[in-house]
Amino acid sequence: MEYVKSEVKHSKTAYRALTFSGVSFLSAVLGIPFLPFILSPIAMIFSHLSKGRLKTRHFAAQAASVIAVLAIILNLAMTAFTIYRYQNDPAVHNKINSIMESYYGMTMEEYTETLLNETRITLSGQQSE
Repeated sequence: MEYVKSEVKHSKTAYRALTFSGVSFLSAVLGIPFLPFILSPIAMIFSHLSKGRLKTRHFAAQAASVIAVLAIILNLAMTAFTIYRYQNDPAVHNKINSIMESYYGMTMEEYTETLLNETRITLSGQQSE
């Protein structure tokens, strides 16, 4: 009787992993940049924990692992493509600069330079340029 209860508990954990990986994949498709990097590892942990002392993992847990990895890969590809377009497409570059200027009063280059200058770390005995 205890075995049946534990199997049900493990399948619930497997479906929980599948839910996290599904939301992660959906957020990657919708272009929400950092959510898949948070939800996919959680899905993988739940997928691994769902096995427990059983001999094999539930099918939902296996699917959750695959979907979580696909979500991370898709998110990395979309992020790389966005950075590539920003650097190489003048229309996108100008659009982002105009949005940044309307929100923050400075272009993206000025904003990036300000961030780099404010977060520069100097070791003792060295001076920053």
